Amino acid sequence: MVANSSTTMLVKLTHDPGFPIHLPGLPPNVDLEKFTHYKSHGGSATMSQFPVTLAYSITDYKSQGKTFDSVICDLKRPAGLHPATSAYVQLSRSKTMQNVSIMRPFDEDKFRRPLDTELIEELAWQERMAEHTTRVFHNLL
Repeated sequence: MVANSSTTMLVKLTHDPGFPIHLPGLPPNVDLEKFTHYKSHGGSATMSQFPVTLAYSITDYKSQGKTFDSVICDLKRPAGLHPATSAYVQLSRSKTMQNVSIMRPFDEDKFRRPLDTELIEELAWQERMAEHTTRVFHNLL
């Protein structure tokens, strides 16, 4: 759940002595995937390319209420006014914790700030409304 909308590609590179590759920001030793295409009339061509995995990127706000098989969270720059709630949403979208990955190191102190008074009041109001609705519907039954 990357909060920005830039176009990116995740590339896995390992060391190939005949063709050293280095991309800024990535480890220097990365292998290209090799595959061979066989022509119908005979002959073949062997090619190398960066292995690519297709992925879908959305904001934590858009992911609320959804469940995914696996998620990669970017907690470095949490979105919104309340970083702790942003992290909670991101980390709770996967079916299991074994399928949650954190993209890069982050500052834990950003998540230790107390919630704003306005948010606490909003949450209390929602709780009161939920209790009121439950009472009203129990009386109707």
